[in-house]
Amino acid sequence: MKKFFQILTILLLFAVSAEAKINLFTQPRYIPALKFYGDGGQAFQMSDFKADLLVAVVWSRSCGPCLEDLKRLGKFTEAVKNDGIEVILISPEKEWRTPMEKRAFLRRLGATNMVSFNDRNSRFKDGMGLAVTPTTVLVNKNGEEVGQITGSVKWDEPEVIDYMRDLVKKVSKQLEQSETANQ
Repeated sequence: MKKFFQILTILLLFAVSAEAKINLFTQPRYIPALKFYGDGGQAFQMSDFKADLLVAVVWSRSCGPCLEDLKRLGKFTEAVKNDGIEVILISPEKEWRTPMEKRAFLRRLGATNMVSFNDRNSRFKDGMGLAVTPTTVLVNKNGEEVGQITGSVKWDEPEVIDYMRDLVKKVSKQLEQSETANQ
C-alpha cells in the first residue's frame, strides 16, 4: 500500500508540472544554426522553414505528456493548415531503430500529417537550452524565435486553435513593424 501512495504522489506531481507555460518574447530572438535531420539524413535548421509561424514540438517517446500532445497535434495541424502555421516534430534520433518504426508510432497516435525530424545526440535540444519535453519552439518566417511553450498543450481545443491563429497575426505584424523600422 505504501508503494501505491508513493507512485500516486509521483504521478500527481508529474501531472501538475506538465501544465503548459507560454513565454512570448517582446523581440524575436536569434536562433543558432542548430541542425536536426530528416529520415533520409538531410540536415535542416529553423531558418529553412518559411511559414508565418513554425510550431516546432520537441518531444520524446518516453514522455507521457508528449504522447498526449501528439494525439491532439494531428487535429490542430489539420485545423490550421491554411492559416500560415506549420507544425514539425523533433525527437531524439536514438529512440528509433528505423524511420519506419517512428512513422508507425506516430500513426498509432494519429500524428500522421506532420513532418518529423531527428535530433542527433540532443544537440538541437541542448543548443536551444530546452530542459524538458514537450517544449514547443515558436518561430517566425525569418527563422527567429518568438516564444516557447513548455509542457503539454491541449492543441485541439478551440481556444488554443484561436489563440495560435491570433498569434500568427501578432507575429506577422511584429515582423512588418521591424522591417519598416529597418528601412
